[in-house]
Amino acid sequence: MKKVFPLVFFHCLALALPAQVNTDSLWSIWNDRRQPDTSRLAAIQAMAWSMLYNNPDSTHGLAQQELFFAVKIRNKKWEAKALNVIGSTYNLKGNYIAALDSYRKGLAAMQEAGDKKGIAALSNNIGLVFRNLGNNPKALEYYEKDLAIQEELKDKDGIANAYNNIGTIYNDQANFPKALEYYQKSMYLQEALGDKFGMAISYNNVGSVYNDQGAYSRALEYYYKSLALREELDDRRGIGIVYSNIGLLYKDRGLYDKALECYQKSLAIQEKLAEKPGLSSSYYNMGALYQEQKSYAKAIHWCKKSLDISREIKAIRPERNACNCLYEAFKGLGQTAQALRFHERYVLLNDSLLREETDKRLEQMEFAKQIITDSLSKEEEKLKMEMIHQDEVRGKNRILNILLLSGLVLLVLALGFLSRMLYFRRYSQMFQDKAEHLEKQQLLNEIALLRTQVNPHFLFNSLSILASLVRVNPDLSEQFIDQLSRSYRYILEQKEQSLVSLRTELEFIQSYSFLLKIRFEKKFDLRFDLPENMPDQYKIAPLTLQLLIENAVKHNRMSLREPLVVEVSAENNDTLVVKNRLQPRNSPSVSTGLGLQNIINRYALLTDRPVRAGEQEEAFVVKLPLLH
Repeated sequence: MKKVFPLVFFHCLALALPAQVNTDSLWSIWNDRRQPDTSRLAAIQAMAWSMLYNNPDSTHGLAQQELFFAVKIRNKKWEAKALNVIGSTYNLKGNYIAALDSYRKGLAAMQEAGDKKGIAALSNNIGLVFRNLGNNPKALEYYEKDLAIQEELKDKDGIANAYNNIGTIYNDQANFPKALEYYQKSMYLQEALGDKFGMAISYNNVGSVYNDQGAYSRALEYYYKSLALREELDDRRGIGIVYSNIGLLYKDRGLYDKALECYQKSLAIQEKLAEKPGLSSSYYNMGALYQEQKSYAKAIHWCKKSLDISREIKAIRPERNACNCLYEAFKGLGQTAQALRFHERYVLLNDSLLREETDKRLEQMEFAKQIITDSLSKEEEKLKMEMIHQDEVRGKNRILNILLLSGLVLLVLALGFLSRMLYFRRYSQMFQDKAEHLEKQQLLNEIALLRTQVNPHFLFNSLSILASLVRVNPDLSEQFIDQLSRSYRYILEQKEQSLVSLRTELEFIQSYSFLLKIRFEKKFDLRFDLPENMPDQYKIAPLTLQLLIENAVKHNRMSLREPLVVEVSAENNDTLVVKNRLQPRNSPSVSTGLGLQNIINRYALLTDRPVRAGEQEEAFVVKLPLLH
């Protein structure tokens, strides 16, 4: 993953700190009660900022002392500065809710003090927290507040920082042209100011956008410009990030030797810094590179190191990636049992992230919608301003010509008002119709997205079973391949259909049941109790039974003594009942709730009759309306 990040992590509100801080001297100033209050507060804040990255706990303690003293002397400005430092320590630790609370309190105090530069800095930091929380619309709102104040103050460095942060929001939304526009604005300002640290970050971000667009030569040009500045500044963390980005570019282009060289340089820096998230990423990069080159033993070595750190810091996505790397490597070595163990963990972690990814896509849609809405609001505001201006002009003319042209002016005003009223009425209805259409289309897109998640998940599990079966029982493997082919053909043929006949769905389920019985042997059984003529009389949403059976397998234990039995029967001749006895697993699987919600949403578009699901007499029962 390419690293793109805001120009500065936290606005310090003010102190241009030297590269090295004499803490003994600052501590003496803080403890000298003869010093002015603001000098003492400036000293303790300088100490706090200097320790932020190396010792955030000490920074937090110093900032608490600063806050207590600022409240005691009733200095709102320094109270806000202290809260900003406290919020930054929470942000650095990943406690975003606490960080947001501190920043907001600081913003309120800074607004009371009337310090615009401080208000801008805290708005920037609040935007950073919202971005970390994945709320890009709110992040953009606060970044734009920061930009407006910086432009009012004509602070070019602050403007460049705001441009870069806004570009990062668009980059998160994969709107690369807009991201590049803001990154370049930031870059040009930083070059004019001669700010080497800001230039290094802007070069890296511009390079990452070019890489995403496939412009590899331009990407390398900017990566190396960033690298040269970071080496000049001795920014070890930044050097490691750029080497990682360059390595990923070379890996994507198949230049493995160059990629390995860059990854090794990045890893050496990360090991010296001893920052666990960076180490986890570097170890995974090494493992993934060796896995792609089929050097499976080396891939296992590095990915295990990545997995250990990911589990230690409870990072789900890096843990999932490491498990997938280990699965592929053990499979490549023919160690099926080990491969399956990591594959099962990968599937669990991946399922837990599916909902997050779905929410992110919906959030991207909402973000795009909000951008359109904001644009329309701005246009409407411009139109209102133009109307006010025209009214003023007409007023002046009316005063000058009141005796001769009063009747004509009144007629013109009446016609103008009627024209505007008709104009707004027509376009208001148009926008309302468009909004209703977008809302419905968004729901349809969400359901389509949920439905497409069935295909890769089903195929991946089936291929994993086949990989372990083919060496053990070739004959049974042939039958398995035949039934898998029938099942997946049905999925490909019917995925675009809203309804299929019940008989067609049942024939598919027979093939799918065969695959499950091979997988679980005598621990699983599927039973049908349906009238003979029913399958030809009714229709059903495709893949509905497959999702329900898959859910039953996922959430229930099974054994030879307690096999999992799924029963399919009819009720009142127009309802299909799918039931299994509740046999909860000892370690419950992580549930996203997407499967059952998928079915409920699809039927909501097909019929007014609801899907009913829930526990009844120690069994889990789902009742599906059958359609003509």
